[in-house]
This record gives sequence, C-alpha cells and structure tokens, in this order.
Amino acid sequence: MTAVIPSIHVYNKTAQLINNPGMASRIAVVGAFKTTETAPKLFMTVDEAKTAFGDDDTFNGCAVIDDLFVGASSLLCVNVSTKSGETWTKTLDATNLATALAKIKGEDWDILFVADTLTDTLIPVIDAYLDTTYEMKYPAGYVGVLAGSSTAANVTSAGLAGDHCYALLTQQLIVDGVTKSLLKSGAYLCGLIAGMNVGQTLTMKALSGVTGVGNELSFETGGDGKALLEAGIMTVKCQDRNNGRYIVVNSEQPNGYDLYINRSRDYIVKVMSLHQFLGEKGNELTLNAIKQELDRVKYQCVDVLNLCEDINYTVEKETASCIGITIDSIEFAGIITRTNVYVRVEVI
Repeated sequence: MTAVIPSIHVYNKTAQLINNPGMASRIAVVGAFKTTETAPKLFMTVDEAKTAFGDDDTFNGCAVIDDLFVGASSLLCVNVSTKSGETWTKTLDATNLATALAKIKGEDWDILFVADTLTDTLIPVIDAYLDTTYEMKYPAGYVGVLAGSSTAANVTSAGLAGDHCYALLTQQLIVDGVTKSLLKSGAYLCGLIAGMNVGQTLTMKALSGVTGVGNELSFETGGDGKALLEAGIMTVKCQDRNNGRYIVVNSEQPNGYDLYINRSRDYIVKVMSLHQFLGEKGNELTLNAIKQELDRVKYQCVDVLNLCEDINYTVEKETASCIGITIDSIEFAGIITRTNVYVRVEVI
C-alpha cells in the first residue's frame, strides 16, 4: 500500500433549507444585481448569492445580500439590471418591478424586500401584487425604506401601504458601531424580522446588534418621531445609552395592526390553504382528512406556537371539484403599550 500525506479536505455543500414551525424566513429580493441573468435564482448562503449575482455594492441588490442573510434562511433573487456593451442600467421602476414580481408569482416565500427606495409609484405596485398572491393562498408581506424629502412626504407614502406591509424604515441604523446606508439598514431590519418567530412583536424590543441610529427623533408633540410613529412607520430610539440599547418604539403598521398580527395572519392563511389536497378525490374521506388537518393546524398555531387566541372556520363541499374553507375569524391578543402605576404616599 502506498503511503499518503495526511490531509484534511474541505468541501462547500449547500445546506438543506429547514423552516421550523412558526418561522417565515424565506426572503424574495428584487433589485439590480451585477448579472445579466433574467430568471429568478434561489440561494442558501451569502457566498452562493455573491458568486452567482455579484458582490459589487454599487448594485443595490448586491449591496443588501449580507444584511438580509442576518436572519433569512434563503434568498430568492430577481434581477432588474441590464447591460449594453460595457454600460449597466440599474434603475428600478414600476414597470420592471412588476415584471420581476410576475416571475415569482405562485412561488412559496415569506417576505419581499425591494432593493431600492420605495416611492409613491412603487408601493401600489407591491401592494397590488401581494393582493394577488394572498388570493392564491401564498400570502407574504414586505419590508422597505422610505427616503422622502420630508417627514410629511414619508407619512404620505406610508398612507399608500396596505395590509401587506411588515415594516417601513426612514432611519439609518448603526450596527456594531458601523453606520449603514438607509437601504442596508432596511435590509438588516428585514433580516432580523425574517429570523423571528412570526408571533413576536418588535414593540419596545431591542434590535439585535443595533448600537445607534443615524438620526435620532423627537417623540414629543410636533416631533418627527411622533408623526412617523402615528403613520405606522417603524421608529427606533435609545432606551439605555450607557449599554447601547436601541428599541423599536412601536411595531404597529400603517394598516393599524402590529407586525406580529400581519405576519401571523399570513402564516396561518398559508398553512391553512391545504395545497397538498389539490388533485385528490373530492369525496367524504378527503373532506374528513381536510377537517383533521385544519384541526391540527389550529392546535399548532393556537396552543403550541401561541400565534393567536383562536381560529374559527368551517369546511364544506361547494361543488364536485371545490372544497370551501371559510376562516370566519382569527382572534389576536393586543399589544400592551401603556401601564398605569398608581402610587399612594402616606406620611405617618
């Protein structure tokens, strides 16, 4: 036998995608990448994404890869950039955004991040698209950044956001002492949200790794922070400067519901859509199997994951080829935003 030199070989291997119950961590990102690829591509790691779609931070899509992977289990990337000769076109507008989103319609992912500033022309495109995915029982929400010319402009933009908004951000975040651009800050927030159980709120919760904000806000009457907060825009402030603790003041969204309610609603609708029964025989046996599966999902969401207080639904056979599932109500617990403390002082 021939002697060999002892050695260790390291091989890169794509990790298997695993989503634990209550997690919705798959991010779809639309933006300009340094590639001429026009088809959507799924990536499991930072290196995999950058190798295929580029690592040039002058392309907004490339710039947000690291921050999204803070909590994402995978990135489904859709490129909007084009190249003519040596010239790249990186503009993201309503037309190519709609085209890019259409390419992933009907696919199963959880959060959308558009790698650009959300303008008043882009937000309606996103919401209209997510309306259609919701109807297809593939509900998802989006995280984005606003960079209006004033607080009033950002408030107006937030007013265009519908039920699918998970977070809008106008502040730059300082993460581990490094000030991120607004776009990277939004991507970092999106990554943090992706890494959270859908039943978690961010109201009065510290943002992991965040040690400051680029622009601190006033929450007094007339202050920018108060105006943004009331519009459902996520605002961050210092709670403990000595320990570098920065918190989200309130994670209530423009539709008036907390982040956790919007995410939990989408998660519940998705797991109750029962795609696995499509193509099965519509007989009594299948109907009973559907009812049993819904009871299992309800138990998981209410009693195990604590996503909501109760789910009320009915199941019936509507036609020979259609089963009707009506979710009559999903009952959520409110978020405590005020505690009254009564102090009685006695002198004896």
